[in-house]
Amino acid sequence: MSMQISTNEMPVIDRIGEFPLLNAVYDFTYRNPTNTVHLYGYSGKIRVNNKEYEFAAGDMTCIQGGTLYSYHSEKPGRHWCVHFYDSPERVNSIDIPEFIPTGINSLFYLEQLKLISTLFNSLGTNEATELMNLEASHRLKALLISIYNMANGSQRHSRSGKNFAWETILNWIDENLDKPISTAMLAAKANITANTLSQKFKKQYNTTISQYILRKRIDKAKSLLTTTTLTIYEVGCSVGISDPQYFNKQFHKTAGVSPSRYREENQEYLNVNARTMATKGGQWK
Repeated sequence: MSMQISTNEMPVIDRIGEFPLLNAVYDFTYRNPTNTVHLYGYSGKIRVNNKEYEFAAGDMTCIQGGTLYSYHSEKPGRHWCVHFYDSPERVNSIDIPEFIPTGINSLFYLEQLKLISTLFNSLGTNEATELMNLEASHRLKALLISIYNMANGSQRHSRSGKNFAWETILNWIDENLDKPISTAMLAAKANITANTLSQKFKKQYNTTISQYILRKRIDKAKSLLTTTTLTIYEVGCSVGISDPQYFNKQFHKTAGVSPSRYREENQEYLNVNARTMATKGGQWK
């Protein structure tokens, strides 16, 4: 089942923000009246009706209102989520897949969700708030169409067989962030030269392979810092950066704060009973 949205009507946002996953077991299910888009900061599995998807940090799900879904994650973290209403007409609608691996595009979608959240949750005069909410709706509409175009573009590339298969490379990086990763190693897996891979990657994603890997390592470190009691050194080792000074330097450069400060500012929900926000039997709260 896909999420159907209108091509000519504006979505009505119900709420948007960054939230922790507090009920990461399949026993607890959701059935939201709203359409829901998630961008994950952690890895896990999601069941949508009878289908199961395995997602990594940066991946997205788009779930139609009224659909039953549940989660499983060994190390749940935080995700960005927007709930909205939409009334598509049969002749003026598009279908967005339930599961979208975004790869390097996750950085773009993350920034867009942050901006929409800032606009929608802003406080001001009635007129100013209405205008910012209107901008938030338009930006959400553009974001949804962008997700649709990206998903369908990926499907066309896959069917054509004429484009470079990035998904295998990106998934391998996600699964091996704790190990040394070099461009030569990735090139060997893709059966092309390192120079060719570097050029293709830069052209495709407008960043270097090393910059992409570093960003993914820091994203994983953020999740570990807020969902585990590992020491800073152990977190660094878990993301392939065993030199404490280098890990601290790169984390601060990317996140804007030290690892210890990031943990202090984002670990508060670990003290919350995970079942206090749970829904059971598909009931909405």
